[in-house]
Amino acid sequence: MNFETWTQSRLLAHGHNPGPIGGAFGVRSREALKAFQRANGLPVSGLADTATVAALRTNPEHETKPVSKAPAELMPPWMAEMYRKKGLHEVRDNAALSAWLRIGKFLGNPSRLPWCGDAIESAIVKTLPDEPVPDNPFWAQGWAKFGIKAGPSDIGAIGVIRWSSKAGHVGIVAEYDSRRRRVKLLGGNQSNAITLSWFDLNDFIAFRWPRTYPMKAYPALVESGASGSKGGTR
Repeated sequence: MNFETWTQSRLLAHGHNPGPIGGAFGVRSREALKAFQRANGLPVSGLADTATVAALRTNPEHETKPVSKAPAELMPPWMAEMYRKKGLHEVRDNAALSAWLRIGKFLGNPSRLPWCGDAIESAIVKTLPDEPVPDNPFWAQGWAKFGIKAGPSDIGAIGVIRWSSKAGHVGIVAEYDSRRRRVKLLGGNQSNAITLSWFDLNDFIAFRWPRTYPMKAYPALVESGASGSKGGTR
């Protein structure tokens, strides 16, 4: 059981329906969390902070068994949402990918159009509905002004690449290799799919963090097989 699933199960135990347990921690789960916070005299943020997690561990009247400790939060919610879609390919999984990209604004058929910014917007809109996103989320370099400043070692940050004045790429920081000065991104339109890929640190123009979610340290997403290249992002 991961952190999101535990939070959803505890909300349900306290009488606040978060939607499907184990599904995305989206708008319905966020509203259930706000309702729980409101009912327990906590700041209504919609975020599972320390005080909220402690309150979720308490037993409602009908529950008698000890409540397990909350699992570690290994990824921020927008990154967890992207990771759930890892492997979706713009041709093989076109229908499923297009349906997910329609969560926010939709650029069009991902097999014909660059969709890295579209993927980031879908992950943010679904998990942080109150977070302002760029007016044109499809222009990768526009994400350089999103949220607040972060760095290449901030796992979960939005990393923005500039290939030229008109071309770029955007993804979620999954790992930072300071020795080789490279950043692994979890993102879309990387070799035509949602994958993990490495990029040179020098190619980045910004690292940004959502304003509505507190910045905290997360472990690197260490998985083998990650690759990356300018051509892989079209």
